[in-house]
Amino acid sequence: MGRQLCRKIRAGVESTIAQGVQRCGLRRSRYRGLAKTSLQHQLTGAAINLARINAHIIQTPWARTRVSHFAALLPSK
Repeated sequence: MGRQLCRKIRAGVESTIAQGVQRCGLRRSRYRGLAKTSLQHQLTGAAINLARINAHIIQTPWARTRVSHFAALLPSK
C-alpha cells in the first residue's frame, strides 16, 4: 500500500473519530462492561452515519477550514 493511500485512509478515520468525540462524547463511556460499551459505540457510529446521510441529502455545505496566519498575509484576489 502506498504512503499517500495510507494517509488518505487515516485522515478519513481520524475525522470520524474526532466527530464522535466532539459531538457524541466518545472519550468516556457511559456504561461499564465491554458489551454495553461496544453497543454504545455501535449506536454512536450509526448516529454519526445518519447525520452524515442527512447532511448529504439536504446538501449542507462543508465547514470552512481555518486560514493560517501565513495564508492570511496573501493579498486577496
